[in-house]
Amino acid sequence: MKRILAILLSVILLMTLSSCGLITSLIGSGSSEAETDPEPAVNTEINAKEATGAFSITTEDGAFTEDGNVYTVTAAGTYVLSGYLEGQVIVDSGETGEVVLELSGVTITSGEDSPIKILSASDVDVSAKKDTENLIKDTRSAKTAENDDQGEGAIYAKTDLKIKGSGTLVVEAGYSNGIHTTKDLTIQKVTLKVIARNNALKGNDSITVTSGTVAAISTNGDGVKTENTDANKNGVTRGDILLTGGSVTVYAAGDGFQSARDFVMQAGETETPSVTIYTGSYSGYTASDASVTSYKGVKVQNELLISAGEITIQSFDDGLHADQGTSLLDGTKGKGDILISGGTVTMNVYAPETKTAMGRSGPGGFGGPGGSGRPGSSGGGFQPQTVAGADAIHADGVLTVSGGTIRIDSAYEGMEANVINITGGETVVAANDDGVNACKGTSTPAVNVTGGLLDVTVSPNGDTDGIDSNGTYLQTGGVVITRGPSSQMAAALDADGSVTVSGGTLIVLGYGRVSTSGGVRTQSLSLNSQGSHTVKIDGTTYSFTNAYSYGTTTCYSDQTVSQ
Repeated sequence: MKRILAILLSVILLMTLSSCGLITSLIGSGSSEAETDPEPAVNTEINAKEATGAFSITTEDGAFTEDGNVYTVTAAGTYVLSGYLEGQVIVDSGETGEVVLELSGVTITSGEDSPIKILSASDVDVSAKKDTENLIKDTRSAKTAENDDQGEGAIYAKTDLKIKGSGTLVVEAGYSNGIHTTKDLTIQKVTLKVIARNNALKGNDSITVTSGTVAAISTNGDGVKTENTDANKNGVTRGDILLTGGSVTVYAAGDGFQSARDFVMQAGETETPSVTIYTGSYSGYTASDASVTSYKGVKVQNELLISAGEITIQSFDDGLHADQGTSLLDGTKGKGDILISGGTVTMNVYAPETKTAMGRSGPGGFGGPGGSGRPGSSGGGFQPQTVAGADAIHADGVLTVSGGTIRIDSAYEGMEANVINITGGETVVAANDDGVNACKGTSTPAVNVTGGLLDVTVSPNGDTDGIDSNGTYLQTGGVVITRGPSSQMAAALDADGSVTVSGGTLIVLGYGRVSTSGGVRTQSLSLNSQGSHTVKIDGTTYSFTNAYSYGTTTCYSDQTVSQ
């Protein structure tokens, strides 16, 4: 009831406010009009026309057989495919030697089985040749039962699989998955669009994207998914999703990325990754089991690591989520940790406490930095999507921010974890309930700040806390600006245990019970009114805009602070 009341009060206040940004701080003073309740995303950028002319398959170093409209590759080598085929290409070349399928203006369509089905080879490359458009269409009816004789994807492999090339490849899958391998899946350089009923991309052992432009669309499931959590004979664990480059856009009725183990974004040799995720109604699709489906942006069973690149998420459930305690097949348990050490993370998360999302309504928050400052509008049809108090970032274990830029434009709770460590970076949070929450878990809950910038906005009314620790709050460095109500029960800064500041700067707009030590001084500032403000901390100017008026402003700092 407390949370419901908080949201209702927030919405009432919003309806009286004009458009306003929440904060610019070090992130900048621009006034971008970012939409917080967008229409569902639609990808129209990657297309391929059907090939014309008779189908042909040629090779100079391999061998294949033909049986009606089924072509079977029986030896390692390079094969060039072109023209139109209503049938199937099978690779069954044994356990040694690489097979390369060069797509050179080809359309392969099948309503009987996977259009491309890879049964055996050491590994297989599917390469879209430069300046060609290629289309693979799986026209089977939607899968309703397990069938070992049927391929699980439009392109289905039981080998390591690489999708590459300088051309365009479009894959359409009505049966189940788009591109699916039971081993490792790698995507490199290609312009790729996959639209599938279930997972757009699935690599049971791992998925790696190093370059290229990818649109992964799931109309009834998760966008990108791994499955296995065991280790190979060399002790290397399976189940990771690794992004080191390329531009990847995911539209998913369920989760955007679902990793059986880790999700990693890091710099590649020549580029960094760019990721955009739309889930639930933001994607334009609703799962058939929408009342129980998860709509997270990225979900992992172990660790989620971002050190480079850009990731933008509009989700109907947690934006970034790490589970703790899952039993993995290598004998370990999931850590449930999230580490953001670089890159840029931007999120809009929709999370009504009523737990039912209506059609195309946007995030029910109060707008992000430079945002519209208005509640989400409804549109489209009723989509009974169930979510429960979604967080922008949720780690069952430890959440560490040591670098990069994080901008949470809207969420029910901004950042939640058992232990939250802020050691660097620039983090801006706008939330309907708690902005930052250290919750109960396997360790004593704690918020620890040793560096960086943390700026938190929640409503000054209702049962909301800017920063809430079910254990302790300790600050020894960095800059923290937190806003919230002016009571002991709901506050700008609240903790069940001690609140200690021995270094850095803490600015509290509202109530906060704080103990200081060392050279930390306490002073009052006039930063609590609605509108734009600046404050200087050791000569560095911080600029921000309050969406609301708050109670008194108290500053705790071992630095020189002035207005």
